[in-house]
Amino acid sequence: TLAFVFGCSESKKSERSIVTPQQQSQVESFSYELINSINEFDFSVINNTWNNVAFKERVAVHVNGTQMSVFDHFFEKDLRMTIKTGNLSIIHQVNSGNGKVSFLGLSHFDFHSELTLLLTFAGRFDFFKYRIEFINNKPAITDFYHFKDNLWYSEKIVNILRLNSKFDAYSEERHQANGAIRASEEALAYGDTLEALYSLYDIPETHQHGNGLSMMKLNLALTLGDSVYANVLATEYDKNRSLYMKYLHTLYFDSTNLNSVYELLTSELGNTEALDTLVNEQNYWN
Repeated sequence: TLAFVFGCSESKKSERSIVTPQQQSQVESFSYELINSINEFDFSVINNTWNNVAFKERVAVHVNGTQMSVFDHFFEKDLRMTIKTGNLSIIHQVNSGNGKVSFLGLSHFDFHSELTLLLTFAGRFDFFKYRIEFINNKPAITDFYHFKDNLWYSEKIVNILRLNSKFDAYSEERHQANGAIRASEEALAYGDTLEALYSLYDIPETHQHGNGLSMMKLNLALTLGDSVYANVLATEYDKNRSLYMKYLHTLYFDSTNLNSVYELLTSELGNTEALDTLVNEQNYWN
């Protein structure tokens, strides 16, 4: 799932510097400015501080020249607008759903900081993280991380580029994956949810990465009844042991042991008080 960022700031080269104590203080002030802007339905802070160049550099260090050329084309043609759309949809969701974004933690490293946010809605919560770098003497957002996906967005792009490089348009695996997705979409359009679910299992293992496909299956299974959901959840958890999948599996099959999952989550978040409050009030991570 894409989160609230859209491309704007772009320079020829992003000039980074080691984060000084004074800059850390500026990043802290910026963090609260960013949070307030999201809650106030104001896009200007994100619009003015997202740095496309720095994000692309994050991708470039992990791919080869050919893959980067594909990315440059992909970025200008599609990704820039995709990120913008994701930004708009999530901010609308936070506001229209009477949600709230609040500060959860801020960690400083040599050349960047990471701001962790808590998203709360009626009966549920989620988490989100921004990478903030000091570029050209001011804070800039350069990447974002969704805890359900367990990946920085730049990492997701790198995985896609490597996958498409390994399995080109003529490969059997690519054809099989694309065909399965089309078949699932067509079945869903005709109202055949079960067939839509079955079609997703035709996607080859080479193209089954991250939580995205697992969540597509689970969302379909949820509408097909308890037994189907239980079967899909058990199958997906066997091959996908991410923290969020562990949470869903434990919540459904062994809810008395949810505290063990919350301990793992707390170790990632570095904040126990906020999570304890949400759990005690019987909110769910969703």
